[in-house]
Amino acid sequence: MGDTTTDDADARADDQAPLRPATRDPERAHPPAKPHTKAAEKPPRPRNTPPVRLPDRRLLRTYAFDPMSTRLSGQFLTLNIPFERGLDPGPSGELIQVVDFDAVHDVWYRPIDLNDPAILAQSGLTPSESDPRTHQQVVYAVAMSVIERFERFGGRRFRWRGGRELRIVPHAFEDRNAFFDPERRAVLFGYYRADERDPGANLPGQVMFTCLSVDVVAHEVTHAIVHRIRKYFSEATNPDVFAWHEAFADLVALFHHFLFPEVVSEAVANSRGELKKGSALLDLALEFGESTGRGAALRSALGSPRTPKQFLNATEPHERGSCFVAAVFDAYLDTYIDQISDLRRIATGGTGVLPPGALPPDLVKRVTVEAIRNADRLLGMVVRAFEYLPVVDVTFGDVVRGIVTADRALYPDDALHLRTNLVEALRRRGIYPPSVSSLAEASLVWPTPVAPLSLTAGDHKVDLAPLIEDATLNLDTNGEASTLATSAEDEDPEQAAMDTPQPSPSAEHNSSTAVDLIAWGKAHAHELGLDPELKLELVGVHAVYVQASDMQPRPIVVAQFAQRHEELEDQTLPPGKRVPIRSGTTVIARVDGEVVHLVLKPLPLTKPAALDDPHTFENNPYGDEIRAFAQSCNEIGQKRAKALQDWSDQVTSADALAAWTDQPSQLRLTFAQLHADQEIQSVLDARTAQARKNRRRHRHHGQGADNV
Repeated sequence: MGDTTTDDADARADDQAPLRPATRDPERAHPPAKPHTKAAEKPPRPRNTPPVRLPDRRLLRTYAFDPMSTRLSGQFLTLNIPFERGLDPGPSGELIQVVDFDAVHDVWYRPIDLNDPAILAQSGLTPSESDPRTHQQVVYAVAMSVIERFERFGGRRFRWRGGRELRIVPHAFEDRNAFFDPERRAVLFGYYRADERDPGANLPGQVMFTCLSVDVVAHEVTHAIVHRIRKYFSEATNPDVFAWHEAFADLVALFHHFLFPEVVSEAVANSRGELKKGSALLDLALEFGESTGRGAALRSALGSPRTPKQFLNATEPHERGSCFVAAVFDAYLDTYIDQISDLRRIATGGTGVLPPGALPPDLVKRVTVEAIRNADRLLGMVVRAFEYLPVVDVTFGDVVRGIVTADRALYPDDALHLRTNLVEALRRRGIYPPSVSSLAEASLVWPTPVAPLSLTAGDHKVDLAPLIEDATLNLDTNGEASTLATSAEDEDPEQAAMDTPQPSPSAEHNSSTAVDLIAWGKAHAHELGLDPELKLELVGVHAVYVQASDMQPRPIVVAQFAQRHEELEDQTLPPGKRVPIRSGTTVIARVDGEVVHLVLKPLPLTKPAALDDPHTFENNPYGDEIRAFAQSCNEIGQKRAKALQDWSDQVTSADALAAWTDQPSQLRLTFAQLHADQEIQSVLDARTAQARKNRRRHRHHGQGADNV
């Protein structure tokens, strides 16, 4: 167990306390540095001459996905993460700050010091359910691993708003839940008692910790990452917004399993290469699912039919998102089978039919390599698609187009047919863009501007040099992250309320690049599908270096613009209580400034009559094309405005509390509420399933008695 003090007496007597707390005094939990007693004392002589430099990597042990899995397998896993040189006890570093305060029992748990030589020497402490320090170690290791994978596939250095850390609270509350809270800038994990009647491979009433599930930690940290790069995806403007949040978080957590070759190798060996046959490798949060009475993993990438029925009928975000996850793993397994078919033929003398018995170790090794390679390739496709997603109001159709556009630029020949397999797998489950003429790649890629458009040419050109230099320096992951502020959000460390308008960037708190981009965006508003009469927000701008199939970098510049249309909001409510209605455009450009793609989410223009004014575009040689484009965006915006209103009415009608509060139902859709509602529904589903099982058992016994 963790270090304790005499302040623990009361807590140890409390049989409801999940852990032995370190102290109720935060000053004692985080003691100040001891003063030096000898000012003239010589600095200690280095143990090695010349001194040995610190390592670039840190090894930390975690559970084999959760304590239950480790107990049953006897296996711990080791995560290989960056070695933070300035890491303080907590752990507290540049990106992650673990704050281990248990509000239920009003106690602080003593923070772990991962730079303790005894801990460094053994790749971290051995995880233990009874030692809170190991809980801190697990959440830190998994969070850093997820962030690093995002950097690797995304092609840019990651940091939080304002350079602040993400807070992680391992023992935040007592409940069957864990969630990301944007307002607190924190991921909060709960603990709970296992189900008394059906606890799975756990004791009835055993204290379970969501922070010890590698899957749950990876899932929740991914929510925080998504919120950082697309903050308006926390506004539920259609059924797919939160569903995409959940789907992507599940994908990252599931593909995180493939970081461990020993786990993949075991799955390959046990399934004889058929990963789709009951492999726990593709199950999410197994211990959490079993301990809460579900009798199975929380979610699985397998098991549902490849038909559109579930997606078309799904409204709950987790269920709707699971359809996308299932389609991605359909594509993964199809590609995986294709990629190992030659290995099977070699191993079987050309028949492709494996003989009975265990697979040869060399075959297991080669199949494992292919399984991991395809997992990384597919996850990279989805991560890179974020640069090609709209600023607001994302749908799964947008995601499909984003994936195809991003991947086609890097892998034009699609040699592995992974892109083709993914689009087809999504189509089979009813997921595709509704506004395209076909599913051919030429139809799926995002459009180019109707007229030549450049960030670095014309009267409002933007100097991209500081942005490119900043991104280039950040390619050195061992160096310090850049502090260049490129939008208002970078200067705001705390998350603003959803109903608070964001300020426009100004020279007082932004780089010249950001200020110039605002001027450029207003000058080209019609070409960007935006409204020249409204205030323009630069949500963010950055450069990305992604690697193509020829192993060469493909740098791009991504700028996100948004506008709030207050004239479309409910005028009967005070400004602070209205549901914000936004339009937005993502601009994808080459580093020379040429705009190659636009991702639009328009709304009706406030002054559409200006489009008919002959003076509006008189000085532009492409005036006719731009006028037609702006009129088209205005029409699309009218349809979108109606869809937003219809969705708002639907949410309100389904909200039992709508009649008892003046707060709009959409503003009460949060990650915490979303996960709580899912847990309640899951418990009800489990109870219903058990009742049906009991009724069938009773009917069976009754029929037997009649027969006797």
